[in-house]
Amino acid sequence: MTQSPQTIQVSRAGIARDATVTWQQSADYRSWTVSIESAGFGRAEAQADDAFEALCIIREELEPFGWRIGVAGAQADVWPSGMARDQGGGLRAYRIAAERAGELVDTFEPVDPETVTTVALQRAEADRVYGAS
Repeated sequence: MTQSPQTIQVSRAGIARDATVTWQQSADYRSWTVSIESAGFGRAEAQADDAFEALCIIREELEPFGWRIGVAGAQADVWPSGMARDQGGGLRAYRIAAERAGELVDTFEPVDPETVTTVALQRAEADRVYGAS
């Protein structure tokens, strides 16, 4: 499994920059905090019930400015199951394949930021396949 912190790439207008993503569960096990730091936008941080949701919050904050975060959890065909969120903190998600859940991937596995999409498009794909996000 991918370990925190992780060096990734972020991009805007086709220009990639290095970034560092970190994630950790709270001491009371009730929430996760994800932060991403890059010279391009500084530091973005969010807290949510699971790490995948915290990542989505950060992405939705940065997307209006054109930023794309190069992690597997931001690809259009990746979405976690409820069990992956509840029991695994959203650290792993399924790659959607042919109308069903496919292989598990690490949410924060580095990928080319040109292969990711917006949260809205990703959520729409999960809704289409699973019927609800």
